[in-house]
Amino acid sequence: MREKRHAARRAARTAVTSRFVVLTGLSGSGKSQAIRALEDLGYFCVDNLPVSLLPMLAELTLRAGTEISRAAVVVDVREGRMLKEFPGIYRKLKGRKNLNPVLIFLEAAEPALVRRFSETRRPHPLSPDRSAIEGIREERDAMLAIRKLADHVVDTSEMTVHELRHTFT
Repeated sequence: MREKRHAARRAARTAVTSRFVVLTGLSGSGKSQAIRALEDLGYFCVDNLPVSLLPMLAELTLRAGTEISRAAVVVDVREGRMLKEFPGIYRKLKGRKNLNPVLIFLEAAEPALVRRFSETRRPHPLSPDRSAIEGIREERDAMLAIRKLADHVVDTSEMTVHELRHTFT
């Protein structure tokens, strides 16, 4: 548990020194809370921006005199088929001079995710008519290639909403 908290803090420290942060991961893992924390730190934040628009947003952070000097974006399974484009787009962003993007992947153990979906009474985005566990497993498979690209993988299974937000502030 202690190592998981240290991993979360390392990810947060890296994020707050970066110009461009991509938050991704499993539904129910805390992406919304993490992006709110980054917004509180002055990042221009976008949840569910189509991946094809990521280079445009990144470019805005590099322009002198723009009001958007730092940006954070959530990318997840809501992208649908466009999600397959993300690895190539992210690799190109990594190659941009002075951008230094950071990819943080949030995840949690299946029991924690099932509990969170049960508590909120919301269906999993991939299984509106099936059990949450089915959607969680499908999503974990769909997100595997992106997880492998991540600069930081953070397990939020044992974290409360407040602990996760505090990690980033």
